[in-house]
Amino acid sequence: MKKSFGFSISLILAWIATSGPVASGEMGPEECAARAIQLAKGGNQTEALADFDKAIRLAPEKPIHYRNRAAFYALTKHWDKAIADYSKALKLENNDLGTRFNRGYAYLQNGQLDEALADFSAVLKAQPDHERALRYRGYIYAEKKEFAQAAEDLTQLIKRNPKDGPSYKARGDANLVLQKWNDAIADYDKALQLIPNDLGALSGRALAYLHTGEKDKELADLDAVLAAKPADFDALKMRAQVHSEKGENESAIADYSKAIELKSDDASLYSGRGFAELKKGDKTAALEDFSKGIELKPDQTAYYTARSYIYTSQGDFPKAIDDFTRLLALNPDDKDLRLKRASLYLKVNETNEALADYEKVLANDARNVIALAGRGEALAKQGHRRAGAEALQQALQIASDPKKKVEIEAKLREIGVGPLQ
Repeated sequence: MKKSFGFSISLILAWIATSGPVASGEMGPEECAARAIQLAKGGNQTEALADFDKAIRLAPEKPIHYRNRAAFYALTKHWDKAIADYSKALKLENNDLGTRFNRGYAYLQNGQLDEALADFSAVLKAQPDHERALRYRGYIYAEKKEFAQAAEDLTQLIKRNPKDGPSYKARGDANLVLQKWNDAIADYDKALQLIPNDLGALSGRALAYLHTGEKDKELADLDAVLAAKPADFDALKMRAQVHSEKGENESAIADYSKAIELKSDDASLYSGRGFAELKKGDKTAALEDFSKGIELKPDQTAYYTARSYIYTSQGDFPKAIDDFTRLLALNPDDKDLRLKRASLYLKVNETNEALADYEKVLANDARNVIALAGRGEALAKQGHRRAGAEALQQALQIASDPKKKVEIEAKLREIGVGPLQ
Protein backbone atom coordinates (compact mmCIF):
# COMPACT_ATOMS: atom_id res chain seq x y z
CA MET A 1 0.00 0.00 0.00
CA LYS A 2 1.32 3.43 -0.84
CA LYS A 3 1.87 5.66 2.11
CA SER A 4 1.49 9.37 2.55
CA PHE A 5 3.34 11.12 5.35
CA GLY A 6 2.12 14.69 5.05
CA PHE A 7 5.58 15.88 4.00
CA SER A 8 5.56 17.87 0.72
CA ILE A 9 8.32 17.12 -1.75
CA SER A 10 9.83 20.33 -3.11
CA LEU A 11 11.81 20.80 -6.26
CA ILE A 12 14.94 20.23 -4.25
CA LEU A 13 17.64 20.65 -6.74
CA ALA A 14 19.67 23.65 -7.63
CA TRP A 15 17.15 25.43 -9.76
CA ILE A 16 18.79 27.76 -12.16
CA ALA A 17 17.92 31.27 -11.05
CA THR A 18 16.82 33.69 -13.76
CA SER A 19 16.40 37.35 -13.21
CA GLY A 20 14.88 38.30 -16.50
CA PRO A 21 12.92 36.98 -19.47
CA VAL A 22 14.35 34.07 -21.44
CA ALA A 23 16.04 35.13 -24.63
CA SER A 24 14.40 34.27 -27.94
CA GLY A 25 15.79 31.61 -30.21
CA GLU A 26 17.10 28.15 -29.38
CA MET A 27 17.43 27.67 -25.59
CA GLY A 28 20.16 25.77 -23.81
CA PRO A 29 19.51 23.05 -21.21
CA GLU A 30 19.76 25.48 -18.28
CA GLU A 31 17.28 27.82 -19.91
CA CYS A 32 14.89 24.93 -20.60
CA ALA A 33 15.15 23.87 -16.97
CA ALA A 34 14.52 27.40 -15.73
CA ARG A 35 11.44 27.77 -17.92
CA ALA A 36 10.19 24.32 -16.89
CA ILE A 37 10.33 25.41 -13.26
CA GLN A 38 8.31 28.51 -13.92
CA LEU A 39 5.77 26.53 -15.95
CA ALA A 40 5.47 23.92 -13.18
CA LYS A 41 4.92 26.65 -10.60
CA GLY A 42 2.16 28.06 -12.80
CA GLY A 43 0.47 24.69 -13.10
CA ASN A 44 1.37 24.08 -16.75
CA GLN A 45 2.51 20.51 -16.19
CA THR A 46 2.48 19.29 -19.80
CA GLU A 47 4.62 22.17 -21.06
CA ALA A 48 6.87 21.96 -18.00
CA LEU A 49 7.53 18.28 -18.62
CA ALA A 50 8.37 18.97 -22.25
CA ASP A 51 11.04 21.45 -21.16
CA PHE A 52 12.43 19.08 -18.50
CA ASP A 53 12.67 16.42 -21.24
CA LYS A 54 14.42 18.83 -23.58
CA ALA A 55 16.97 19.85 -20.95
CA ILE A 56 17.91 16.18 -20.56
CA ARG A 57 18.18 15.65 -24.32
CA LEU A 58 20.49 18.63 -24.61
CA ALA A 59 22.70 17.69 -21.65
CA PRO A 60 22.24 13.98 -20.81
CA GLU A 61 25.53 13.91 -18.90
CA LYS A 62 24.38 16.40 -16.25
CA PRO A 63 22.68 14.79 -13.20
CA ILE A 64 20.94 18.04 -12.24
CA HIS A 65 18.47 17.71 -15.11
CA TYR A 66 17.47 14.19 -14.05
CA ARG A 67 17.09 15.44 -10.48
CA ASN A 68 14.93 18.31 -11.70
CA ARG A 69 12.60 16.03 -13.64
CA ALA A 70 12.56 13.49 -10.81
CA ALA A 71 11.48 16.22 -8.41
CA PHE A 72 8.73 17.22 -10.84
CA TYR A 73 7.54 13.60 -11.04
CA ALA A 74 7.61 13.38 -7.24
CA LEU A 75 5.60 16.58 -6.98
CA THR A 76 2.99 15.08 -9.32
CA LYS A 77 3.16 11.71 -7.48
CA HIS A 78 4.49 9.70 -10.43
CA TRP A 79 6.74 7.73 -8.11
CA ASP A 80 7.96 5.09 -10.60
CA LYS A 81 9.18 7.80 -12.98
CA ALA A 82 10.72 9.79 -10.13
CA ILE A 83 12.62 6.68 -8.99
CA ALA A 84 13.90 6.06 -12.52
CA ASP A 85 15.25 9.64 -12.83
CA TYR A 86 16.78 9.67 -9.34
CA SER A 87 18.51 6.40 -10.26
CA LYS A 88 19.92 7.93 -13.46
CA ALA A 89 21.19 10.93 -11.50
CA LEU A 90 22.88 8.62 -9.00
CA LYS A 91 24.65 6.72 -11.77
CA LEU A 92 26.19 10.02 -12.78
CA GLU A 93 26.83 11.24 -9.23
CA ASN A 94 26.73 8.30 -6.85
CA ASN A 95 27.74 10.17 -3.68
CA ASP A 96 24.82 12.65 -3.81
CA LEU A 97 23.11 12.00 -0.45
CA GLY A 98 20.24 14.38 -1.18
CA THR A 99 19.30 12.44 -4.29
CA ARG A 100 19.62 9.14 -2.45
CA PHE A 101 17.34 10.40 0.34
CA ASN A 102 14.78 11.63 -2.20
CA ARG A 103 14.85 8.30 -4.04
CA GLY A 104 14.34 6.52 -0.71
CA TYR A 105 11.32 8.71 -0.06
CA ALA A 106 9.94 7.92 -3.53
CA TYR A 107 10.48 4.21 -2.90
CA LEU A 108 8.66 4.56 0.40
CA GLN A 109 5.70 6.29 -1.20
CA ASN A 110 5.65 3.58 -3.86
CA GLY A 111 5.49 0.81 -1.23
CA GLN A 112 9.00 -0.53 -2.05
CA LEU A 113 10.13 -0.81 1.54
CA ASP A 114 13.33 -2.80 1.04
CA GLU A 115 14.63 -0.37 -1.56
CA ALA A 116 13.68 2.62 0.59
CA LEU A 117 15.40 1.03 3.59
CA ALA A 118 18.62 0.59 1.60
CA ASP A 119 18.64 4.25 0.54
CA PHE A 120 17.87 5.65 4.00
CA SER A 121 20.51 3.36 5.53
CA ALA A 122 23.09 4.64 3.01
CA VAL A 123 22.23 8.23 3.95
CA LEU A 124 22.49 7.45 7.66
CA LYS A 125 25.83 5.71 7.22
CA ALA A 126 27.23 9.00 5.91
CA GLN A 127 25.08 11.28 8.08
CA PRO A 128 24.06 9.42 11.28
CA ASP A 129 22.11 12.41 12.59
CA HIS A 130 19.90 12.83 9.50
CA GLU A 131 16.57 13.20 11.32
CA ARG A 132 14.16 12.53 8.46
CA ALA A 133 16.10 9.47 7.30
CA LEU A 134 15.98 8.13 10.88
CA ARG A 135 12.25 8.78 11.12
CA TYR A 136 11.44 7.12 7.83
CA ARG A 137 13.74 4.16 8.46
CA GLY A 138 12.14 3.65 11.87
CA TYR A 139 8.74 3.63 10.20
CA ILE A 140 9.92 1.09 7.62
CA TYR A 141 11.34 -1.19 10.31
CA ALA A 142 7.98 -1.09 12.08
CA GLU A 143 6.13 -1.88 8.84
CA LYS A 144 8.48 -4.82 8.26
CA LYS A 145 7.87 -5.96 11.86
CA GLU A 146 11.52 -5.47 12.75
CA PHE A 147 10.56 -3.71 15.95
CA ALA A 148 13.92 -3.89 17.74
CA GLN A 149 15.54 -1.93 14.90
CA ALA A 150 12.60 0.48 14.83
CA ALA A 151 13.05 1.13 18.55
CA GLU A 152 16.76 1.84 18.04
CA ASP A 153 16.07 4.49 15.40
CA LEU A 154 13.32 6.03 17.50
CA THR A 155 15.71 6.16 20.47
CA GLN A 156 18.16 8.15 18.35
CA LEU A 157 15.38 10.56 17.39
CA ILE A 158 14.40 10.99 21.05
CA LYS A 159 18.02 11.69 22.01
CA ARG A 160 18.10 14.45 19.40
CA ASN A 161 14.75 15.84 20.52
CA PRO A 162 13.59 14.79 24.01
CA LYS A 163 10.26 16.54 23.41
CA ASP A 164 9.39 14.47 20.34
CA GLY A 165 6.01 13.09 21.48
CA PRO A 166 5.26 11.08 18.31
CA SER A 167 8.60 9.25 18.62
CA TYR A 168 7.85 8.28 22.22
CA LYS A 169 4.45 6.99 21.10
CA ALA A 170 5.97 5.07 18.16
CA ARG A 171 8.66 3.55 20.41
CA GLY A 172 5.93 2.59 22.86
CA ASP A 173 4.21 0.74 20.02
CA ALA A 174 7.45 -1.07 19.19
CA ASN A 175 8.09 -2.00 22.81
CA LEU A 176 4.51 -3.26 23.07
CA VAL A 177 5.10 -5.71 20.23
CA LEU A 178 8.45 -6.66 21.77
CA GLN A 179 6.52 -7.45 24.99
CA LYS A 180 8.55 -4.92 26.95
CA TRP A 181 5.46 -3.90 28.85
CA ASN A 182 7.03 -1.55 31.39
CA ASP A 183 9.18 0.16 28.75
CA ALA A 184 6.06 0.62 26.63
CA ILE A 185 4.19 2.14 29.58
CA ALA A 186 7.07 4.55 30.24
CA ASP A 187 7.10 5.64 26.60
CA TYR A 188 3.33 6.13 26.49
CA ASP A 189 3.53 8.12 29.76
CA LYS A 190 6.07 10.46 28.17
CA ALA A 191 4.06 10.71 24.94
CA LEU A 192 0.96 11.67 26.92
CA GLN A 193 2.87 14.33 28.84
CA LEU A 194 3.88 15.90 25.52
CA ILE A 195 0.62 15.20 23.65
CA PRO A 196 -2.16 15.08 26.26
CA ASN A 197 -5.13 12.82 25.49
CA ASP A 198 -3.45 11.16 22.50
CA LEU A 199 -5.89 8.30 21.91
CA GLY A 200 -3.31 6.01 20.31
CA ALA A 201 -1.00 6.35 23.31
CA LEU A 202 -3.90 5.79 25.73
CA SER A 203 -4.99 2.65 23.87
CA GLY A 204 -1.42 1.33 23.70
CA ARG A 205 -0.85 1.97 27.39
CA ALA A 206 -4.12 0.22 28.24
CA LEU A 207 -2.91 -2.85 26.35
CA ALA A 208 0.42 -2.75 28.19
CA TYR A 209 -1.44 -2.49 31.52
CA LEU A 210 -3.42 -5.58 30.49
CA HIS A 211 -0.19 -7.55 30.36
CA THR A 212 1.16 -6.17 33.64
CA GLY A 213 -2.13 -7.06 35.35
CA GLU A 214 -2.96 -3.46 36.29
CA LYS A 215 -6.65 -3.73 35.47
CA ASP A 216 -7.77 -0.52 37.17
CA LYS A 217 -5.23 1.53 35.23
CA GLU A 218 -6.15 -0.28 32.03
CA LEU A 219 -9.80 0.49 32.68
CA ALA A 220 -9.07 4.17 33.35
CA ASP A 221 -7.25 4.51 30.01
CA LEU A 222 -10.02 2.74 28.13
CA ASP A 223 -12.61 4.96 29.80
CA ALA A 224 -10.68 8.00 28.58
CA VAL A 225 -10.48 6.65 25.04
CA LEU A 226 -14.20 5.85 24.94
CA ALA A 227 -15.15 9.20 26.47
CA ALA A 228 -13.49 10.86 23.46
CA LYS A 229 -14.46 8.21 20.92
CA PRO A 230 -17.52 6.18 22.04
CA ALA A 231 -17.53 4.01 18.92
CA ASP A 232 -13.92 2.84 19.23
CA PHE A 233 -14.42 -0.88 18.60
CA ASP A 234 -11.07 -2.10 19.93
CA ALA A 235 -11.41 -0.06 23.12
CA LEU A 236 -14.97 -1.33 23.67
CA LYS A 237 -13.88 -4.93 23.23
CA MET A 238 -10.91 -4.51 25.58
CA ARG A 239 -13.02 -2.78 28.21
CA ALA A 240 -15.64 -5.51 28.01
CA GLN A 241 -12.92 -8.09 28.70
CA VAL A 242 -11.61 -6.10 31.66
CA HIS A 243 -15.09 -5.76 33.15
CA SER A 244 -15.61 -9.49 32.70
CA GLU A 245 -12.29 -10.35 34.38
CA LYS A 246 -13.18 -8.06 37.29
CA GLY A 247 -16.54 -9.81 37.66
CA GLU A 248 -18.44 -6.68 36.55
CA ASN A 249 -20.78 -8.71 34.40
CA GLU A 250 -23.45 -6.09 33.70
CA SER A 251 -20.83 -3.62 32.47
CA ALA A 252 -19.15 -6.34 30.40
CA ILE A 253 -22.47 -7.28 28.78
CA ALA A 254 -23.20 -3.62 28.00
CA ASP A 255 -19.81 -3.13 26.29
CA TYR A 256 -20.04 -6.39 24.35
CA SER A 257 -23.50 -5.37 23.16
CA LYS A 258 -22.20 -2.00 21.91
CA ALA A 259 -19.30 -3.73 20.18
CA ILE A 260 -21.72 -6.17 18.50
CA GLU A 261 -23.64 -3.20 17.12
CA LEU A 262 -20.42 -2.08 15.45
CA LYS A 263 -19.28 -5.51 14.25
CA SER A 264 -22.03 -8.09 14.31
CA ASP A 265 -19.96 -10.79 12.56
CA ASP A 266 -17.29 -11.08 15.29
CA ALA A 267 -17.91 -14.45 16.94
CA SER A 268 -15.66 -13.66 19.91
CA LEU A 269 -18.02 -10.86 21.00
CA TYR A 270 -20.92 -13.28 21.36
CA SER A 271 -18.68 -15.70 23.23
CA GLY A 272 -17.45 -12.97 25.57
CA ARG A 273 -20.98 -11.80 26.26
CA GLY A 274 -22.08 -15.41 26.69
CA PHE A 275 -19.51 -16.02 29.43
CA ALA A 276 -20.53 -12.80 31.20
CA GLU A 277 -24.19 -13.86 31.02
CA LEU A 278 -23.27 -17.31 32.31
CA LYS A 279 -21.45 -15.78 35.30
CA LYS A 280 -24.52 -13.64 35.89
CA GLY A 281 -26.69 -16.78 35.87
CA ASP A 282 -28.58 -16.04 32.66
CA LYS A 283 -28.16 -19.39 30.92
CA THR A 284 -30.86 -18.67 28.33
CA ALA A 285 -29.10 -15.56 27.02
CA ALA A 286 -25.72 -17.30 27.22
CA LEU A 287 -27.01 -20.26 25.23
CA GLU A 288 -28.25 -17.93 22.51
CA ASP A 289 -24.90 -16.14 22.32
CA PHE A 290 -22.79 -19.30 22.21
CA SER A 291 -25.06 -20.64 19.46
CA LYS A 292 -24.52 -17.42 17.49
CA GLY A 293 -20.78 -17.75 18.01
CA ILE A 294 -20.90 -21.32 16.66
CA GLU A 295 -22.92 -20.15 13.67
CA LEU A 296 -20.23 -17.56 12.84
CA LYS A 297 -17.22 -19.73 13.70
CA PRO A 298 -18.15 -23.42 13.66
CA ASP A 299 -14.58 -24.64 14.29
CA GLN A 300 -14.14 -22.89 17.65
CA THR A 301 -14.07 -25.58 20.33
CA ALA A 302 -14.53 -23.22 23.29
CA TYR A 303 -18.01 -22.29 22.08
CA TYR A 304 -19.17 -25.91 21.89
CA THR A 305 -17.65 -26.63 25.29
CA ALA A 306 -19.54 -23.74 26.88
CA ARG A 307 -22.79 -24.64 25.19
CA SER A 308 -22.51 -28.32 26.10
CA TYR A 309 -22.03 -27.29 29.72
CA ILE A 310 -25.28 -25.32 29.61
CA TYR A 311 -27.16 -28.17 27.92
CA THR A 312 -25.83 -30.62 30.52
CA SER A 313 -26.75 -28.37 33.43
CA GLN A 314 -30.27 -28.05 32.01
CA GLY A 315 -30.59 -31.83 31.59
CA ASP A 316 -30.73 -31.59 27.80
CA PHE A 317 -28.33 -34.49 27.32
CA PRO A 318 -29.05 -35.23 23.62
CA LYS A 319 -28.03 -31.70 22.63
CA ALA A 320 -24.99 -31.90 24.86
CA ILE A 321 -24.05 -35.17 23.15
CA ASP A 322 -24.39 -33.49 19.76
CA ASP A 323 -21.94 -30.79 20.84
CA PHE A 324 -19.45 -33.35 22.15
CA THR A 325 -19.75 -35.19 18.84
CA ARG A 326 -18.84 -31.97 17.01
CA LEU A 327 -15.97 -31.41 19.42
CA LEU A 328 -14.66 -34.89 18.75
CA ALA A 329 -14.86 -34.27 15.02
CA LEU A 330 -12.50 -31.36 15.61
CA ASN A 331 -10.35 -33.23 18.19
CA PRO A 332 -10.72 -36.97 17.54
CA ASP A 333 -7.86 -37.95 19.87
CA ASP A 334 -9.11 -36.04 22.91
CA LYS A 335 -9.89 -38.81 25.41
CA ASP A 336 -11.45 -36.41 27.95
CA LEU A 337 -14.07 -35.34 25.40
CA ARG A 338 -14.77 -38.98 24.61
CA LEU A 339 -15.17 -39.86 28.29
CA LYS A 340 -17.58 -36.96 28.81
CA ARG A 341 -19.67 -38.02 25.82
CA ALA A 342 -19.69 -41.61 27.07
CA SER A 343 -21.01 -40.50 30.48
CA LEU A 344 -23.82 -38.61 28.76
CA TYR A 345 -24.66 -41.67 26.64
CA LEU A 346 -25.05 -43.58 29.92
CA LYS A 347 -27.45 -40.93 31.22
CA VAL A 348 -29.76 -41.47 28.22
CA ASN A 349 -29.25 -45.28 28.32
CA GLU A 350 -27.47 -45.44 24.97
CA THR A 351 -25.16 -48.11 26.34
CA ASN A 352 -23.75 -49.36 23.04
CA GLU A 353 -22.57 -45.86 22.15
CA ALA A 354 -21.16 -45.41 25.65
CA LEU A 355 -19.28 -48.72 25.42
CA ALA A 356 -17.85 -47.74 22.03
CA ASP A 357 -16.40 -44.57 23.53
CA TYR A 358 -15.02 -46.34 26.59
CA GLU A 359 -13.44 -49.07 24.46
CA LYS A 360 -11.85 -46.41 22.26
CA VAL A 361 -10.20 -44.85 25.30
CA LEU A 362 -9.13 -48.21 26.74
CA ALA A 363 -7.54 -49.24 23.46
CA ASN A 364 -4.93 -46.53 24.06
CA ASP A 365 -5.03 -46.41 27.86
CA ALA A 366 -5.88 -49.83 29.30
CA ARG A 367 -5.65 -48.67 32.92
CA ASN A 368 -7.90 -45.63 32.58
CA VAL A 369 -10.00 -45.75 35.77
CA ILE A 370 -12.89 -43.65 34.42
CA ALA A 371 -13.17 -45.73 31.25
CA LEU A 372 -13.03 -49.02 33.17
CA ALA A 373 -15.68 -47.90 35.64
CA GLY A 374 -17.83 -46.55 32.82
CA ARG A 375 -17.55 -49.80 30.89
CA GLY A 376 -18.58 -51.69 34.01
CA GLU A 377 -21.63 -49.48 34.48
CA ALA A 378 -22.62 -49.79 30.80
CA LEU A 379 -22.30 -53.58 30.86
CA ALA A 380 -24.40 -53.78 34.02
CA LYS A 381 -27.10 -51.61 32.42
CA GLN A 382 -27.20 -54.08 29.54
CA GLY A 383 -27.82 -56.92 32.02
CA HIS A 384 -24.26 -58.21 32.11
CA ARG A 385 -23.98 -57.71 35.84
CA ARG A 386 -21.03 -60.02 36.47
CA ALA A 387 -18.93 -58.60 33.61
CA GLY A 388 -19.84 -55.14 34.75
CA ALA A 389 -18.82 -55.89 38.31
CA GLU A 390 -15.47 -57.27 37.13
CA ALA A 391 -14.73 -54.07 35.17
CA LEU A 392 -15.72 -51.94 38.16
CA GLN A 393 -13.55 -54.07 40.47
CA GLN A 394 -10.59 -53.63 38.12
CA ALA A 395 -11.14 -49.85 38.21
CA LEU A 396 -11.38 -49.96 42.01
CA GLN A 397 -8.04 -51.76 42.31
CA ILE A 398 -6.29 -49.20 40.10
CA ALA A 399 -7.94 -46.06 41.49
CA SER A 400 -5.81 -43.89 43.78
CA ASP A 401 -8.30 -41.10 44.41
CA PRO A 402 -10.32 -41.90 47.57
CA LYS A 403 -13.34 -40.04 46.23
CA LYS A 404 -13.27 -42.08 43.04
CA LYS A 405 -13.01 -45.30 45.05
CA VAL A 406 -16.14 -44.39 46.99
CA GLU A 407 -18.00 -43.72 43.72
CA ILE A 408 -16.97 -47.09 42.24
CA GLU A 409 -17.97 -48.98 45.40
CA ALA A 410 -21.37 -47.25 45.28
CA LYS A 411 -21.82 -48.42 41.68
CA LEU A 412 -20.93 -51.95 42.66
CA ARG A 413 -23.61 -51.87 45.33
CA GLU A 414 -26.13 -50.40 42.86
CA ILE A 415 -25.82 -53.43 40.59
CA GLY A 416 -26.15 -55.75 43.59
CA VAL A 417 -22.56 -56.93 43.68
CA GLY A 418 -20.24 -55.80 46.45
CA PRO A 419 -16.50 -55.50 46.05
CA LEU A 420 -15.15 -58.79 44.72
CA GLN A 421 -12.55 -60.64 46.74
